[in-house]
Amino acid sequence: MPNVGDTAPDFSLTANDGKTYSLSQFRGKRHVVLVFYPGDDTPTCTAQLCDYRDGWSEFQELDAVILGVSTNDLAAHQKFAEKFAFPFPLLEDPERQLCKAYGVLMLGGLLPVANRAVFIIDKQGVIRYRHVETIPIFKRSRGELLDALRKLAD
Repeated sequence: MPNVGDTAPDFSLTANDGKTYSLSQFRGKRHVVLVFYPGDDTPTCTAQLCDYRDGWSEFQELDAVILGVSTNDLAAHQKFAEKFAFPFPLLEDPERQLCKAYGVLMLGGLLPVANRAVFIIDKQGVIRYRHVETIPIFKRSRGELLDALRKLAD
């Protein structure tokens, strides 16, 4: 698992909007809030992503983009994003390569899924904030993430 101060692993994944996103496309331009979550349209994941949606303008003011990541497929992402009007992309990680690269693949149950985790990556591609939940029913609030982004701006 990469630590704060490490260069963030790059990726190139397709999102619910049909576009392909890579971490390198934001380098030098924007901070990236990389949000791993276990599953689309589940109670805790929905509450978490809706919280970020409701603070979208604040993230934008801090020059940050949110990228959601789970192991769900594009059809599930599209349905979830439309249902809750998420203004940020939900990336499909079908081979679980991004989850593995960030050390957040949770094994157990029927299928391996992403553990709930958030990484904030600065404009140079360096991880400046990392939180991986030990109990996946908990989540990071938008206030905590916005505070971390404000500290990066100082």
